[in-house]
Amino acid sequence: MKRDFLEGMGLSKENVDSIMAENGKDIKAVQDELTTANTTITTLKNTVAKFDGVDIEKLKGDAATWEKKYNDDINALKLNSALETALVGAKVRDAKAVKPFLNMELIKLDGDKLLGFDEQLKNVRETKGFLFEEDIKPAFKTGIKQSGADGGNDKKEEANAALRAAFGKGE
Repeated sequence: MKRDFLEGMGLSKENVDSIMAENGKDIKAVQDELTTANTTITTLKNTVAKFDGVDIEKLKGDAATWEKKYNDDINALKLNSALETALVGAKVRDAKAVKPFLNMELIKLDGDKLLGFDEQLKNVRETKGFLFEEDIKPAFKTGIKQSGADGGNDKKEEANAALRAAFGKGE
């Protein structure tokens, strides 16, 4: 709006000044909005320019590939850890020596349980028993020489028992 237009309508100078001041406030507000919008547009253009030439679909595909690889690696580590723990629990002498005899394609991890492991381990234990520690408990040794196959007392122990009984010491 121009001052001449308002003066041509016959408005007083004070009225024209008042109208122009109010109009100036409106124009200033619109100019501020326009400046903010232009700044935002410039920032967005610069941001988009950084990604100019980047194939978004390729990035999405790469991210999916890496995520699958990560999940596969984590699952393999979990399976290997559970297998190592199970082999230690099965009292193998060397886990690395037993693994080649296991078909890993048949062993799956379901939570904390290994599926398909027990059957294979049983077969390996039967055919390759030397890979496992024996469950034989060592004989209890008292330091006294025992005679006889049934572990009965020898003559020295019988003499000691007779002396204890003679002196009333009991056993």
